[in-house]
Amino acid sequence: MVKKEKINTGCGGGGMAYLIALSSLSTLAQRRWFESQQTQAETNEPDPDEETDFLSENDKITAPRIANLAEIKALVGEERFTQLLQEAEEAARPVIEYLNLSEGAQKTAKAINIAKKYDISINTLYRRVQLYRGGGVAALMRRLPSLGTGTIRRVVPEEVERFTYGEYLQRNKPKAAHVYKKVKKFCELNGFEIPSRATIYRVIKELNETNPALVCLAREGEEEYMKRFAEKATRKEPEFVNQVWEGDHHRCDFFINYRGRAIRPWLTVWLDVASRTIAGWALSVQANGRTIALALRYGILPKKLSEISCTSKAMAVSMAALGWDIETLRQQSGTSLPIMGLPRTLYIDNGEDYKSKVRKGLKCEGFEYSKEVRSSCDILGISAQFCTKYSPWAKGHCERWFGTMTDQFSRYLPGYCGKDNKHRPEGLDEQAMAERDDLLDLEEASLLLEVYINEYHNTVHSTLGMTPLEKYRMTPKVREGIPDERTLDICLMDVERAKIMASGIQRFGTKNKRRWYSHPELEKYVGQNVVIRFDPNRIGELLVFNTKNGCYICTATNKELMDWQASQDDIREFQKRRASRKKQVKEIWRGYQQSTLETVVAERQEAGPAMVTGETASGAKGIKMITGMEQAAKGHNKSAAAKKQKPAVNSRFDEYIIQQAGNQY
Repeated sequence: MVKKEKINTGCGGGGMAYLIALSSLSTLAQRRWFESQQTQAETNEPDPDEETDFLSENDKITAPRIANLAEIKALVGEERFTQLLQEAEEAARPVIEYLNLSEGAQKTAKAINIAKKYDISINTLYRRVQLYRGGGVAALMRRLPSLGTGTIRRVVPEEVERFTYGEYLQRNKPKAAHVYKKVKKFCELNGFEIPSRATIYRVIKELNETNPALVCLAREGEEEYMKRFAEKATRKEPEFVNQVWEGDHHRCDFFINYRGRAIRPWLTVWLDVASRTIAGWALSVQANGRTIALALRYGILPKKLSEISCTSKAMAVSMAALGWDIETLRQQSGTSLPIMGLPRTLYIDNGEDYKSKVRKGLKCEGFEYSKEVRSSCDILGISAQFCTKYSPWAKGHCERWFGTMTDQFSRYLPGYCGKDNKHRPEGLDEQAMAERDDLLDLEEASLLLEVYINEYHNTVHSTLGMTPLEKYRMTPKVREGIPDERTLDICLMDVERAKIMASGIQRFGTKNKRRWYSHPELEKYVGQNVVIRFDPNRIGELLVFNTKNGCYICTATNKELMDWQASQDDIREFQKRRASRKKQVKEIWRGYQQSTLETVVAERQEAGPAMVTGETASGAKGIKMITGMEQAAKGHNKSAAAKKQKPAVNSRFDEYIIQQAGNQY
């Protein structure tokens, strides 16, 4: 809009000039006009009539909201921001000099001298002082018309925009093309102008860019939102080694050969937070309370590197891919490791998230803080702390280490499959590899894992600034001493209560064949309840303890199970097999009658162990008697040694045959 009016500017033309409406100018032109008016106001400030430190009420500034430096930088860009900041710092120099003046009668005169020094008026100086006190350097930056007001550009009506957002923010993650169809129909029914497909796509794109947290919550769910956008607390680093151990399970990203099948093993670790060392670990077919106990036992006891060999094709391929030299590893075998000791606190994720899944009968891959491990921790003086429920990122140290292990170790093993189908290598056939013996078995994988963990301990950690082993050695331990190895085994055994009958203790029997455990000492306790501890992998013996004082009574044995080295899993497998057998046809059922508990035990022994860990170093220094179960350990060790050293005794018939044979020759 333009009009011609007479103005008193002395510019000629009869005092007539063209006036242009400010609103008709472009945004850039308006901004330049405002800047010119501000500059003119600063340079043409009149001097005050009297000396005063304050502006008059009419001269006081009503400044717009002062934006912070980050907001200004985001608005104008890096280059423009640098220029504005330099100008503001230059404008702040007389202000800082004025604020450093001492109070007194001559302060106004000194202020006038400062204004003259920097070639500004006294009112300009006072105005800058007022702005500086209110907002610092940011308040002295050249005012921009759009600063702090934001830009609202709506390419479609507000109702259409809200409908677009509502259709796009759905849990089924609708595509933009589908959203456009819905928007088009909405506009036809409600009389709005139908926007173009590109316009709706731009609206959706801007939503993703300006509010990604909202998009994540609506389309991905609360769990993903909590991982990516929820505020995370930062914990104080432990001051001592073994002060806090984080425990977690991880399903390895490679297959192994177990009983002719290709399976993904589970890794259970205890990580010392102070030093980032892997204190204890166990590799197993299935993660459970036993693997947790096995990893805990290995973490507490002294360790040494196992002897490694390269006897299979899979081992040779793995070591070549990892770049390891077999001769160097053989020289390191038997080396003692300093990582040992009792932890003060176990940090695990057995909160309401784990318990709720168990109660619902769902399969849970959480960290099971079993009653056996809980009992052992009570005996050893170890406390348990549960992380925040539904917060897998709370154990960030373990999660980061699992990622490091995958990148540096797992992806170079035969049978690497990635964490999911998206990362699965093309053409991978793990079962065919198992049939060709191209996969590692459980024990071979554990040997390689032990080598990698030792290599990780001797590699500089980016957060620590040194290797985890160096950090471990230079940091004091929170507790000294360790329990005896056999005593620790007893602590980690499964715990149950049992009643002593006249025939002994009944346990692990089948419906048609009961198993009895006996010992002469049990005769004194017939009819009483006792506490029994046993190893589920070797249930031929029960360690019996008094319920009143916790004293060790005896080791009750079952001769048949002792001979076959049966385990609790063997009993369960046998019972399942027999139950399923009843459902089959009579002829097939008769054929399966030949299967007995002994054959199941033999099959399991032939398949090898289901869980393995590193090698411990017996006879280490610093062993303490702290658990109250040393008597049971000593008694068990003596009985085991007597069984090994007991000479074979010939019967009288055997001696007669030998004597007759000697007389003949």
